[in-house]
Amino acid sequence: MSRRPDLPALVAGLALLALGALLLLDRVDALELRFGVLTPALLAVCGAILLATGLDNRNREDERER
Repeated sequence: MSRRPDLPALVAGLALLALGALLLLDRVDALELRFGVLTPALLAVCGAILLATGLDNRNREDERER
């Protein structure tokens, strides 16, 4: 049995890392984030995590059927 990385955890970690970098850049005044910019970024992070979770669950179901 091959050991695969946990795709949802990997995507969640990378997305949260990117979001944290954005917030850090805003804090040190390298970027100016407003609500209109931050809200879509938060929704994109949530969407990426949900997409990775759905794809991972589909792959696991396909493996069970074999």
